[in-house]
Amino acid sequence: MTKNHIHIIKMGGTIEFIDPGYENINQQMMKLDTTIDSFLKNMVKPHFTYSIESVCEKDSRDITSEDLKKLVKAIKNYPHENILITHGTFTMKKTAQFLENKDLKNKIILTGSMVPIMGFSVSDAAFNLGFSIASFGLINTGVYICMNGGIFKSEEVEKNNALLRFE
Repeated sequence: MTKNHIHIIKMGGTIEFIDPGYENINQQMMKLDTTIDSFLKNMVKPHFTYSIESVCEKDSRDITSEDLKKLVKAIKNYPHENILITHGTFTMKKTAQFLENKDLKNKIILTGSMVPIMGFSVSDAAFNLGFSIASFGLINTGVYICMNGGIFKSEEVEKNNALLRFE
């Protein structure tokens, strides 16, 4: 079995509780390790290697042009092909479009969630994360958004706030 390596770049968003809307819940759940690293190590125990880097930990509506420049630098400085970016859903499409214009030579998938990955009995985070990881074997070099069981180019998808899904 060939082990793939996935480099995870964290930008923030709901997937790890980085959302001002969850402020009160954050204070109550400080004891939980709600990180993707904890989820992968303790729940998944994957058959692939991974590394994690944090560029910023922000609500996606607060991501700046400087944060996006740091993201591009992080991608270009990493030698592996598979890059998974966790990102808030509000501006995920905008970041994907920004990256599409940067002549990157990687397979890049942006994913996130409407509900945090740990601490809730019902969350889309684990499914989105798992489907994103599985999708690296299905895609060509480029930038994709992976949400709700679909993998999309940025021009093909919109966030439907009423249904809490990308379509």
